[in-house]
Amino acid sequence: MKIGFVLYDYFPFGGLQEDCLSTALATHARGHEVHIFTRTWKGDQPETIHAHILEKVGWSNISRNDHFFRALESELPKHLLDGVVAFSRIPGADIYFAADPCYVERVKSKSALFKWSPRHRYYKTLEQTVFGSANSPETLVLTDREIDAFHQHYGSSREQFHLLPPGVDRNHNSEAEAANNRQELRTEHGTAQDATVALFVGSGFRIKGLDRALRAIRVNQSTAQPLEFWVVGNGKPARFQKLAKQAGVTVRFLGGRADTGRFYDAADFLLHPAYSESAGKVLLEALTHGLPVLTTDTCGYAPHILKANAGAVIASPFSQDALNQTVRTFIQDSDQRQQMSENALAYAASEDLYTCHQAAAEIIEKILSKKT
Repeated sequence: MKIGFVLYDYFPFGGLQEDCLSTALATHARGHEVHIFTRTWKGDQPETIHAHILEKVGWSNISRNDHFFRALESELPKHLLDGVVAFSRIPGADIYFAADPCYVERVKSKSALFKWSPRHRYYKTLEQTVFGSANSPETLVLTDREIDAFHQHYGSSREQFHLLPPGVDRNHNSEAEAANNRQELRTEHGTAQDATVALFVGSGFRIKGLDRALRAIRVNQSTAQPLEFWVVGNGKPARFQKLAKQAGVTVRFLGGRADTGRFYDAADFLLHPAYSESAGKVLLEALTHGLPVLTTDTCGYAPHILKANAGAVIASPFSQDALNQTVRTFIQDSDQRQQMSENALAYAASEDLYTCHQAAAEIIEKILSKKT
């Protein structure tokens, strides 16, 4: 078949973007011709995928989205596609890969003032257009929680949802290789080998809770000496620099990295107190490296941390004090971290955390073969 994949923008290190490209490659590996339609593309383009860059035009997110929708209406019919898979909320797709959480569910606790904003009304209406019609798309989801949210808000039939397994890369490093990564990376950054390092990984610092993490580090700055906080991911560090200076410890903004695995090996625990996270692949990536995880229950993959007994999950409604106290325990109790690390590695060896994109490609094939 000839299949179109659609998303707003492609760039490296974004979770949605990685899901799109990995699923596209897995679909191509099953013998299909794959085209990706997007406004912008940063990074390498695989030779096996046909990329169509339709440009980002407009002065606001709303106007840019609407321009993109019109461009798609003109462009997609030219390619005689057998089906369209959307990774952003785009009307008219046959299949939607819900890498982002249900919008209405995510913002339900926002203020009345926020809900009067044009931005909110636009995205609420857009999601209603996609899911509130009789022709709503077959939807691939990462957690059961998302099925419940779409069903609750739109009355969507549960039969139209397809639950995927997680999809992280296997960690094949030996214990010696992990120890070597830890030593080399700490030496590279001038970090003491006996320092306690809390790690934050994620693109989109605000929604991933970087402010919460920095506040927790600040109140625990004297808990361990030395203590460092490393931030890996694409984001805008400027708005967090004040909090970083107040942290009272070394805070390193290291940008987006292709070698994130080395950082999981070099750190002592992952700190990921996200405001909202449909899944949270970084949580499982950390598990595969034996890195204890401290996160929030708003992350779709947080139950894996509890099931593995490989960290802690801060319950909703969120409490900064609870986070602060749990960070203190993580910093002080190295024996507990060691036990969590062993539990994480055992869990990663026994559970299917790896086949998301192959499963998605198979489901896409089945759905579209019925259409054709």
